[in-house]
Amino acid sequence: MVKFLFPDIGGVALNAKGVLTSVGIAFVLGLILSTVYLLTNRRRGYTSDFPAAVVLLAPLMAAVIFLVNSSVAVAVSLGGALALLRIRSNPRDTMEITTLLFAIVIGIGCGTGYYGVTIVITLILCAVTAILSATGFGIPKNNRVMIKIFVPEDLNFEGAFDEILDKYTEGFDLQQVRTSDFGAVYELRYIATISEKADRRALLDEIRERNGNLDVAITMRDYDSYPQK
Repeated sequence: MVKFLFPDIGGVALNAKGVLTSVGIAFVLGLILSTVYLLTNRRRGYTSDFPAAVVLLAPLMAAVIFLVNSSVAVAVSLGGALALLRIRSNPRDTMEITTLLFAIVIGIGCGTGYYGVTIVITLILCAVTAILSATGFGIPKNNRVMIKIFVPEDLNFEGAFDEILDKYTEGFDLQQVRTSDFGAVYELRYIATISEKADRRALLDEIRERNGNLDVAITMRDYDSYPQK
């Protein structure tokens, strides 16, 4: 069993038993990875079909290793196909990209026959992921948001909302200004830290009174940096 899990030289016998064993282990490890992803991303949310894609990606990658089988021509063709697939895909965030990479590593490990190493790596990294999620590692403790304000083109937006934002936030910074609707309106994007006792509805109402009742949006999201007064 030890020799089977930790072979000196990798490789999978291209027969029914070898292929089914490799694909089966990749499937189980992909299922473990997908389950951990589901549990650690409940708060942030995820695309509904992404967990199933992760489960299938690991055995699919193992099957790809079988097909390549040291063939340069097949490997080049596969690279072109994956490049085309990348154009059609759009992972939402860094964690999705990391999970996809993780599933690919599982598939490669199982496809080359290094089952023991792949299992150990999967269990360790899944445990680390669960611990980071449970401890809230990297999650800011403040109410960091993005505020998008649309203003008419005839309104001088320089400092127009500073007084309101000073009242309801602990700090803010104008990150981006761009035109919208063919230049008819400007879109201002602020990164701000909402005060704990701030009335967000009142904040929206005061901004709407000043921007001519155009759209205002507060995006509840964690940002990497935030301003302080």
